[in-house]
Amino acid sequence: MGLFGSGGDGGEADTLASSARGDSVTSDVLTVTTKRLESDYLTVKPLLEVLKEDEQPHHFFFNVSKGIQKNGEAVGSGVTNENRSLCLITDQRIIFFANGNEAMAASYEMVEDARSKTGLTKSKLTIVTERAEYDMYVSQNKGELEDAAEYIRDKADSAGEANGENYLTPISDFGALWNESTDKKQLSLDERLPESDKPCGSYVTPDRLKKIVDILDDDEVVHFLTRGSTVDVEGSGAGGSLFGDDRSRKSGTRGYVRAVVTDRRVAVKVPQFLGNDERSVPYSNITSVDMDTGLVNKRLTLQTPGQTYHIEAHEPGKDELREITRFIREKMSEAKQPNTVQAKNSEPDPLEQLEQLKALHDQGVVNDEEFAEKKSDLLDKI
Repeated sequence: MGLFGSGGDGGEADTLASSARGDSVTSDVLTVTTKRLESDYLTVKPLLEVLKEDEQPHHFFFNVSKGIQKNGEAVGSGVTNENRSLCLITDQRIIFFANGNEAMAASYEMVEDARSKTGLTKSKLTIVTERAEYDMYVSQNKGELEDAAEYIRDKADSAGEANGENYLTPISDFGALWNESTDKKQLSLDERLPESDKPCGSYVTPDRLKKIVDILDDDEVVHFLTRGSTVDVEGSGAGGSLFGDDRSRKSGTRGYVRAVVTDRRVAVKVPQFLGNDERSVPYSNITSVDMDTGLVNKRLTLQTPGQTYHIEAHEPGKDELREITRFIREKMSEAKQPNTVQAKNSEPDPLEQLEQLKALHDQGVVNDEEFAEKKSDLLDKI
């Protein structure tokens, strides 16, 4: 293959390109680090120098602004990004590159599935592992996506079980795309769903979880999700509104405003061009929760001692929004209940009391009659 390679020089890049499964792998792709169209490929070294001595590349994909996502957490994204995000699929591994100088690789042993999606406006390759899902949006060579996904699945099936920790591995001379920690396992998208006997909204799906997983704790479980356009924050210096009150409206400038109702809090993510505006409200801080299901908009209102959050919810429907309201009230009640300990466990140990009583008797503080009476009572409790 490799129809668009530089060809003719008989070099290593030409040989690899001619042996590739897809036309996307060319001599030019393997060797270039200079300016191409609007973005650079890599700033550290060309793809050819990243390959191992006996490694054969087969498919190559890139995008300019979407970046690469791990459970919804993107690197190399943004309209001002100067370097393309790349994915190189070889006979030994899947290598992701972003920002021109960051890279990590997934071995086929750790891959559980590979999926492709080709549409008019959005195409992507999804790599599924035990710990995470990685989405590589594709700008060109879309015709190779399904073949690449099938190749990855076949390689994963024949690779066997992963040895050691199931994490992406770094690439020499490149920085890491994500901080892969071995100290604490991050829940996969499926593991973030509650047990079957616990409340869970029908609007909660793995694809929607990817949109908010970057604001969750590693072990946080999701029960409900909402999606809207705005969240109004009222009180405690939130900001002045057009009506002169202490109220500030936050709108998503790079996507929808999403609220996630978890096992420990309500969190709101407002995507902005330069990062995210995030709000976290623990159940112990919520004093009341209400819902407004008007003719046009639906809102979930959380009141705390300092601020009130009016969260717009286009999705889910009214019935599920009522479930969310009830769930939050239950969590508020649980959070406000004191940690009760059985009375018998809160009392002093009778044996310790007996020792203290004997010491008081020996000191003459307690006379013989009092000692005998108290001793009898304590022996009855042992």
